Parts: sequence; structure tokens; C-alpha cells
Amino acid sequence: MTEATIHLGDITHLINPPGPHDHKYSRGVVGLVVGSDDFPGAAVLATSAALHAGVGMARVLTDKSVQSLVLSSTPEAVLVPGKVDAVVVGSGIPEHAVGAAIERLHTLPIANSTPVIVDAGALTRARDIPGAKILTPHAGELDRLATSLGIVSESTRDCAVAVASSLGVVVYLKGHKSLICTPEKVAYELPEAPHWLASAGTGDVLAGIMGAVCAGQQGSLVDSNSLALWAAAAGLIHSAAAERASVRLGEGEPGPLLASELAREVSAVIARLAQS
Repeated sequence: MTEATIHLGDITHLINPPGPHDHKYSRGVVGLVVGSDDFPGAAVLATSAALHAGVGMARVLTDKSVQSLVLSSTPEAVLVPGKVDAVVVGSGIPEHAVGAAIERLHTLPIANSTPVIVDAGALTRARDIPGAKILTPHAGELDRLATSLGIVSESTRDCAVAVASSLGVVVYLKGHKSLICTPEKVAYELPEAPHWLASAGTGDVLAGIMGAVCAGQQGSLVDSNSLALWAAAAGLIHSAAAERASVRLGEGEPGPLLASELAREVSAVIARLAQS
């Protein structure tokens, strides 16, 4: 298996600042099938992160009880189906509610080449989800997914590749050094992320960033190598935003961060990349 080292400076070509003729659709539209009565904050965090990452529009399909919370936090969000260039599904959705989420997913025009980020409760239903998929499990979720597929591996690294190969997807294994695997190999191992990211909601922010990055690549070839690169880019942006949030909230020293503050710092990271 081969892997590449990747840093923020390697992904600047993926950040496309708008020009004078751009509009919300040309900048990319992300669909977010996220949040639930049990975990409403996930919808708020994923939506905020996607918008702060520079996507042209965020379509949020969620429970009625969550919609007002999303709009009060991000009134820019759109709550009806329509055109999408990438989709996030599963963040904040428990397994017992995934069926309803998949029904919402089918109201979106998802092609085989549409990037779809599969997170949290939706992971076990990955086979039922259309699109070109990136799965984003943490180690525990990966173990459960591997068990459901009859996969036994000696290492977490091998397990991630085996799951990617079995399902024909990209796997973004979340951790202090996240791994991004294609069906053929480990494509990227990211630099160590700030440890203060070990808190609730930060994975929802990552999902929103990833959806925005993928939506911004409309017109590009979509294959496992491209998806792995876009996923890696989202992870690097996530870590850079975490460093900023941690130091700002710690008044100059790394300290505890809130996922909501993490999402807000994404804009500054994108701005820096756009100028590079």
C-alpha cells in the first residue's frame, strides 16, 4: 500500500474564490441530510461549517423540529430539495432513524458521480445510498462496519482498506492521525490533529466542510483518487480551523474549543488558502 504526505499548501488549487461572473449555483450546492430529534445540533454545525467553507448554497433536509433551529442559526440555509453537487448524510442521525433519512436522500437528484459523504448512523446503510461515496467512521464505527461485512483484519489500517475495497468507496478513518483509504490502498495519512478536537460536534463540522469542498469541485473527474484528495483537503481545513479556535479561545494558548466556534474559524482558513 502506498500513501502520500499532504499539507495545506498542497490543496490551494481546490479552493476556488468566486469571480465577477459567479453565482450561488456556480460556487456549488451541498445537500445536507443531517440532524434529528435526538441530535438537532448536528444539523446546525454541519450547515454552519459548509457555509463558512464557501459553498454557494446549503440545502438542509431534516426533521421539522430541527428546521427552525437551523434557520435561527443560519438563515442562509434552504430547506427544500433541488440541485446538488455533493451531499452529506447521516450526521446526527441515529440508526433507528436512517430509513427516513434515506427517503429524504432520494428526493435529491443524485447521480452515480455525485460525491456523497456518509457519516454516523448512515454508515451501516452505505450500500443503500447512491452516489460516489466517502465514508467517515471513527475507529469504533469502523469495527462495527467491518464486522457487518465479515471483515477480520489485524490492524485498523488494513481494516479501513478492506472496508473501502468491499464497498467500493473511499474511507476517511477519523482519529488523531486520520487515514484516507481508497479501495486499493491507504492514500493519505494526515498530520496529527489538535487533541482538543476530541469533543462532541467536531465530526459534524468535518462532514459539512467535506461536503462543501466536494461541491466546489463540480465539473471535475470524480473517481476514488479525487474523492480521497478532497476528503484529505477537508481534514486539513478542519485541523487548521481547530488550531485557530483553540488558541483564540485559550487567549493565546491551545485550549478547549467548541464545535460551533470551530465552524466559524473555517472562513479564515479558506480565505488564507484562496490567497495562496
